[in-house]
Amino acid sequence: MIAKKGDIMGTKNNFEKNQILTMAGGMISVISVFLPWYSASASAGALGLASSVSVNGLGWISGSGILLGLMGGKVDWDFQGVGVLALGIACIAVAVFLREKLQSLAMFACGLLIIGGGVVNLQSIGQFSGKILEVTIQSGVGYGLYVVVLGGAIAAAGGLLAWRDITTK
Repeated sequence: MIAKKGDIMGTKNNFEKNQILTMAGGMISVISVFLPWYSASASAGALGLASSVSVNGLGWISGSGILLGLMGGKVDWDFQGVGVLALGIACIAVAVFLREKLQSLAMFACGLLIIGGGVVNLQSIGQFSGKILEVTIQSGVGYGLYVVVLGGAIAAAGGLLAWRDITTK
């Protein structure tokens, strides 16, 4: 089959490029939930001690040293990781099962909600860097939250492209 100029072409698997973009954004959002959303490290140079800890979007804590012992189970991580996970899965489902106008609006809305979840968490995590009693401490946002925002932006872009394709038919 030869495509005529102006035809919207899908891929071999019958997905449009905007659907693939939204599914990729959803997958990135799902993966981002398992990446560090918060991280902290401490080191006492004179004693040769070092400790680090990170927390992902689901509140799972990993790390080593005394910081892990201090934080293990006593801190309530109020992240919206489950929401981002659900929205990432919803992006994929919307791109596969819905059609036309409803699909484009839902893809865009899912992307915006994922971005919103990322931005809320970015603003809620404080940054700290300093020295206390010869111990250097650094804490702040982990790279996983930036991946959340990236995934949401990609999903929202897929929704915008779908809307553009509908309005130019």
